[in-house]
Amino acid sequence: MKKILHSCFIICGLMLSLTGCSKFTEITPKGSNILNRVSDLDLILNYNFSYNSNATPTSLAGTTSAGEGFNPMDAEELVDDLYPVALNVTTLLSGGTKDLNYALITYDETIDRKNLATSDAKYEKLYFIINNVANVVIKNADVASGDRTKANQLKAEAYIIRAYMHYLLVNFYSKAYNPATAATDGGIPYVKEDNVISDPNKKSTVADVYNNIVGDIDAAFALNSLPATPVNNMRVGQGFAYAVRAQVLLSMRNYTGALAAANASLAINSTVIDNNTFAPVGTATFARPILTSPDNLFYASYKGTPTLNTISPDVLANYFEKGNIINDYVKPYYPSVSGSFGISGVTGAPLWYTAPYANNSAGLTTLDTYFIKAECLARTQNVSGAIDIINMIRKKRIIASAYTPFTAATEAQAIGYLKKTTHSEFLFTFKNYLNMKRWNTEDAYKETVTRTVNGKTYQLKPESSLWIFPFPQSGTAYNPNLTQNY
Repeated sequence: MKKILHSCFIICGLMLSLTGCSKFTEITPKGSNILNRVSDLDLILNYNFSYNSNATPTSLAGTTSAGEGFNPMDAEELVDDLYPVALNVTTLLSGGTKDLNYALITYDETIDRKNLATSDAKYEKLYFIINNVANVVIKNADVASGDRTKANQLKAEAYIIRAYMHYLLVNFYSKAYNPATAATDGGIPYVKEDNVISDPNKKSTVADVYNNIVGDIDAAFALNSLPATPVNNMRVGQGFAYAVRAQVLLSMRNYTGALAAANASLAINSTVIDNNTFAPVGTATFARPILTSPDNLFYASYKGTPTLNTISPDVLANYFEKGNIINDYVKPYYPSVSGSFGISGVTGAPLWYTAPYANNSAGLTTLDTYFIKAECLARTQNVSGAIDIINMIRKKRIIASAYTPFTAATEAQAIGYLKKTTHSEFLFTFKNYLNMKRWNTEDAYKETVTRTVNGKTYQLKPESSLWIFPFPQSGTAYNPNLTQNY
């Protein structure tokens, strides 16, 4: 019953669909099950996988938009990409408060993070989507009245959404997939449509979670009903579904399977934005649409733009190449790194201050599939093919006068260039955290993150427990199976 009520709330707050609950109830007889038609399930999938700036935490819109769940700030803070908005880091480090931000900035493993994590929007929002969007559609698609072809499409979309949300969750709250240990590493609950809401969900191993993810992806493709191009970038099409398969198989080190899936996705959409078009290098205004950017495969993001984010000087020095068009020519930064408004207090850390350039913090774009393809080519000893992809992207990021192509003779060299190139590309997203955590499972590619704050150095080791986020008390208080995975 609770699931049905939640689903009613979703339908009332749907993006791009209805203006209010009253309008919906006008076309649905009182007392009827509003989930008994394919058209009803279609509305549920019109979920807002972004941020509703007008929503408050207790409002209906706040419940039915997922932006807060896709806020990458804590993950980016951990890997030294960004500093929290409006937090003076110098004051934090010199004061006596040792909160979650302090633990993430100083890499202090002695701080009891689970007692500080009273809630976590990632955990709450992603499971909300699984329970109240994906599972509702999967459970009702076969019995709902209406077009069966459409019903299969919606069910396939829901399978992909459920798989992808669980993929994000298991990577936040568990160890990264490692074939040697996945069968015993603690994972997360994998919540399916037959979940009994009164029973605490069992926690699966990492291997079991991934097996279920693969099963859901396979089930979606078995329905053979996903559109090549979805109605909008917050709905699932074949390009995104293949990209999810590629991402999951890459994490499982199935490079042949991941390469095939990446190629299938790129056959549908291979668009890469060319930064050479932006003024002053080109003539176009520096901008990227929030939802409709042509390289988006699926848009799931926090607040749309990175305005007021403070970039780490370590990232600027180590990952942005000389001649980078955005960093060196567009320069979308506030002219001062001192002051109080949104400034970190960290010397040399500029404030991103251009509003119309939207990032896709948790969804997937064509760059994801290109980088997956490049890594798979390197892993299968097609080093030249991997470098060709990396250089193709770099040509669109670096001014011609400063561009020099990379060359590599070994897998390790190619992966090294891949790591450098992806890091600047995936700023303002979860993806640097996910990639670095994944690479840390391999001795050949693990690395220590080194952060320097006003002359003092802090280090995050590959084996640190900080790579695993704690289950929040909003989950552990109601589910005794949620033992921490670190």
